Amino acid sequence: MRYMLFLCCFIMSLSNYALTLRPDAPTRYVVKQGDTLWDIANRYLAHPWEWKPLWHANPQVKNPNRLYPGAILELRSYKQNPYLRVLSNGTIKLSPYMRPMPLENAIPPIPLSDIKPFLDASLVLDKDSLSNAPYIVAFTTEHLLGGQGDEVYVKNLCPPAPPLGTTISYAIYRPCGQYIDPLTKNFLGYKALMIGYAELVRRGDPATIMLTDIMQGVELLDRVMPNNHPEFDFYFEPKAPAIPVSGLIIDLPGDYSQGAEGLVVVINQGKNAGIQAGDVLGVYSEGSNVRNPKCPDCVRLPPERIGEIMVFRTFSCTSFALVVRSIRAIKILDKVSNP
Repeated sequence: MRYMLFLCCFIMSLSNYALTLRPDAPTRYVVKQGDTLWDIANRYLAHPWEWKPLWHANPQVKNPNRLYPGAILELRSYKQNPYLRVLSNGTIKLSPYMRPMPLENAIPPIPLSDIKPFLDASLVLDKDSLSNAPYIVAFTTEHLLGGQGDEVYVKNLCPPAPPLGTTISYAIYRPCGQYIDPLTKNFLGYKALMIGYAELVRRGDPATIMLTDIMQGVELLDRVMPNNHPEFDFYFEPKAPAIPVSGLIIDLPGDYSQGAEGLVVVINQGKNAGIQAGDVLGVYSEGSNVRNPKCPDCVRLPPERIGEIMVFRTFSCTSFALVVRSIRAIKILDKVSNP
């Protein structure tokens, strides 16, 4: 009874919100390992960012923004309004010889493999905190780059004496300049590229650290910081932004000249503009000038929608977003706005 009362109130609240259900949407779907929320939303909706109103009529689900392998989704309707009923949101045994999936492993909103380098600790900093940070001054070997397992010397580290039996861990960053808004020329943040992790071997000045997990070769002058950057909540849902958005793609990390589905972009909108993780934005290419065949004048073509991105991490004035759909190459200075 309690569930039906909630469901009726929820559906009534959507009476003026028409979901764009796909004609081939499955009536029943079992969530599999490797699925993402975007994948599932794309199975049901022409506009996957409408996911939240489609399935939030499930008050019995402990974590209403998490789905797990083995969850059974059933498409239903109330007064011609579609919604998803979660019949089961636990684990299922895949075969007599395989262990059940752990309940903690909720499916992610977007593929973790595509954004892993940006989940660890790559940052956009408000302050230039790396300029005066301890830095790598030399290698213990004659190598030009430091690799996993190598020991390196760090100037100005001055670590405190660790408690007995504990290890002091560090993160290694590389300053990569600044982000400047291409239109307003306002400062947006300092780029800090995550290079790897290290552990203290010997105190002193210079101190000695061992490189334990490296994403790319460590160079002289790379900065060494305590590994205490706070984690962020990765459980969010695809949704349209709650506020009007008008921004630009300002970077394609990795020195790409253009991007497509599965690549990460940086936009010039962040927390200060109201952007949140899970926001889906449309990407538009700049309209071009073409010759008018009837006269010598040129005609300006309107911007063309070429894909969507989903924000997964926000900073003060910028955000990281994953290209979740594209029909043409996405480039720096392409516009982003509400989907």
